[in-house]
Amino acid sequence: MRVMWMRGSLTLRALGSLPAALGTVRRSMIDWVFRPQCAACGVPAVTLCAACSASLVELGPACPRCAEPTGEHAVTCRRCATSPLPLDRVIAPWRFGGQLASAIRRLKFANRAHIARDVAPLWAPVLAAAVAEQRAVVVPVPLHWRRRWRRGYDHAWLLARHACAFAEVAPPVSALRRVRHAPAQSTLPAGERVANVHGAFVAAPGAVAGRAIVLVDDVMTTGATLAAAARALRDAGAASVTALVLARATFARE
Repeated sequence: MRVMWMRGSLTLRALGSLPAALGTVRRSMIDWVFRPQCAACGVPAVTLCAACSASLVELGPACPRCAEPTGEHAVTCRRCATSPLPLDRVIAPWRFGGQLASAIRRLKFANRAHIARDVAPLWAPVLAAAVAEQRAVVVPVPLHWRRRWRRGYDHAWLLARHACAFAEVAPPVSALRRVRHAPAQSTLPAGERVANVHGAFVAAPGAVAGRAIVLVDDVMTTGATLAAAARALRDAGAASVTALVLARATFARE
């Protein structure tokens, strides 16, 4: 009887430890599934792995108005000298290309919404400085509801939300609405992009009137999308509009 009792006690003890063992297995599986991954190539890493980080290129000397790279010295570019965008300035910490471009494409076109969180450390300090400079409101450039529905999320909103959280500033405000559905800018040549987004946005006056705005998007190429959004914000009474993008391109797709 003693042996049977001991066996029973052992069995009970084993059963008693089973939930804890299952909990450990479950946590291990969750940690593995949601382990930090390189935003560009997917290997285990935080933000970007060492190889992908090596491909990052800082913007360098650029036009102070539109952030167009200008070579050895930061000078006003020809376009901004004659026909400037309706933006007070454009801030871009990185050039578009390399593995950063891969990360942005995965976010926008490969259903990798988590990348918006993963890349937040790459530009959150820049966002924090831009907001603090004028006590600005962060406003993402929105997708049209049809494209947002097809994609499942709005990439610029996610980028802004996670960067704001990482920078410990107020969350973004949905002050812009895209009212006209049009082909994606990335499918069009540069000469057709201005007309494609003409009148595409409206802004809520109550959210932006008299306020400095930090307008957030992923990439700037021609600046047509940012310009259209900035015009809507200014029409609604925004005091100033500074554009902040993760990367600046000159001829790559926007």
